[in-house]
Amino acid sequence: MHMSARMTTPLRCAKRAFRAAIRGGEGALPAPCRSSPAPSRTAIWRGWPVAFLLVLVVALAGCQAGGHGLVVAGSTSVQPVMEKIVEAFRRARPGVRVTVEGGGSSAGIMAAVTGAATFGMSSRALKADHPDEAALRVFPLALDGIAVIVHPSNVVTGLHLDQLRDLFTGRIRTWKAVGGPDREVHLIVREEGSGTRGAFDEMVLTRGKEHLRPDAYALVQDSSGGVREVVRGDPDAIGFVSLGVVNESVRALAIDGVEPTATTVRDGSYRLLRPFVLVAREEPAGLARELWEFAVSSATEPILAQEGLVRVGH
Repeated sequence: MHMSARMTTPLRCAKRAFRAAIRGGEGALPAPCRSSPAPSRTAIWRGWPVAFLLVLVVALAGCQAGGHGLVVAGSTSVQPVMEKIVEAFRRARPGVRVTVEGGGSSAGIMAAVTGAATFGMSSRALKADHPDEAALRVFPLALDGIAVIVHPSNVVTGLHLDQLRDLFTGRIRTWKAVGGPDREVHLIVREEGSGTRGAFDEMVLTRGKEHLRPDAYALVQDSSGGVREVVRGDPDAIGFVSLGVVNESVRALAIDGVEPTATTVRDGSYRLLRPFVLVAREEPAGLARELWEFAVSSATEPILAQEGLVRVGH
């Protein structure tokens, strides 16, 4: 018996389907998909993630139906901790089949809605005004802080929330305006549909009834790890990531005077918080119930601590 925790059969299946869609001709994908995939500082590829999301959900459904055991899919922020939980679960239950895939929170939620995945992973709250999402069962896993990161050489150590909003909407374009050198700010953001992006937009870019968008010149990355790597190599970059992926290659900024740590996330003094949850179409039973109960047991406390996450009450 074999358990895969990363790029395994369902994702390969999805990739094959996606490539087939591309080979299907110009009409197979939205117009934005036909442009070059080279990164730029303009608005990048806003159409293809939706097409890939649909292909991914269909592929996951087919692969799960093909007898590949439990499938847990969705948020790339939740994915690393869930992979480690599944690895520990396999050691406790040799022979089980569990596949963990990324794809983003929206893809995970859709996979749960359609039954393509046993559990969807989400790093954003479900939308009450979306009937399909509101009907899902929610299983809280942990709390995560969204860390705003810069290059270690950046002399700026903290920002007020208003400054952060003005930076990411392009109202502030130089570091000098926030106490840094007179150089252009390079914005790095997550893709639309990402739970990290959705939480950041809600907590930082929303003010009352005003819903702002990141500056059109922001560079888009499809994972927290990708954002970190770009910031690591660019002294003028700023981005936002899951607190668990922050390491010595970047530096997290204090927001309104509070640094993002497990302690400040737990006590709520750090403002940029979001949930890590699993979602399912129905109450889990059998192996799925065993996996969930293991995920919230004391056996996973060291894993959460290692990932910089805070356990929530159950």
